[in-house]
Amino acid sequence: MKPSFFSVARKPKWVGGLAIAALVAITFSLLMQWQLARTFSIVGVSQEELAAVPIAELAGPGRIEPGSFDRLAQVEVALDPTKTFLVKDRIQVQGDSLVPGYWLIANSFTDVSGEEISLTLAVAFSEDIEALEQIRSELVATDFQITGYVEPSEAPEMLDESGILGTVSLAQLVNLYGAEPIASFPIYLIVTEGLDLDAEKIAIDIRSEAIEVNWLTAFYALEWAFFALVSFYLWWRLVQDERNRLVA
Repeated sequence: MKPSFFSVARKPKWVGGLAIAALVAITFSLLMQWQLARTFSIVGVSQEELAAVPIAELAGPGRIEPGSFDRLAQVEVALDPTKTFLVKDRIQVQGDSLVPGYWLIANSFTDVSGEEISLTLAVAFSEDIEALEQIRSELVATDFQITGYVEPSEAPEMLDESGILGTVSLAQLVNLYGAEPIASFPIYLIVTEGLDLDAEKIAIDIRSEAIEVNWLTAFYALEWAFFALVSFYLWWRLVQDERNRLVA
């Protein structure tokens, strides 16, 4: 008569084998959890981060708070129309397309603890450089309450023959604004509200918060789960083989 599965499985060697299989399965399960932790990641900006906050919460002279880039900041500025520049090789998001063109940037000043601090603003985009030149000539020194995206400084490039910048480099711009050293923000703002010009506003691709799946690590996690099940299957198969030998 063929012995029952449990009568064979209760033998000390198979109880020990089950313990080993469980240990192996636990190890594989931990590896699976490690891969799962790398599978799902949160990308983009949350709804809370999409709300505009005072610029002092994100940056100040010589200070940038962690996670400040691509956040919306509000600040009152005094525009300086005498310190404006064009930047070439800018890419504008228009629907599903990316359009090359130029930015118009301008220096401004904002009050921080009673001191005027320089803040660079990117205020307009156009594919037509002459249109930006016209807007540039019409800028006036006025106070504005603006909202804009906080962006990092870029690496400097030499001005071309027509005086157009290749990047928005704050270290370079501070020197262009004047011969005397001035205190300045280590970031610039892409203005979205508060400054109405006869030009297209600069649009950048800010992703809303979403969960991103890494399918490669998800596959690895499934592999480890499969190996964990295989360890129990091998134990069960060995016990079955023992039962068959006892009958023979």
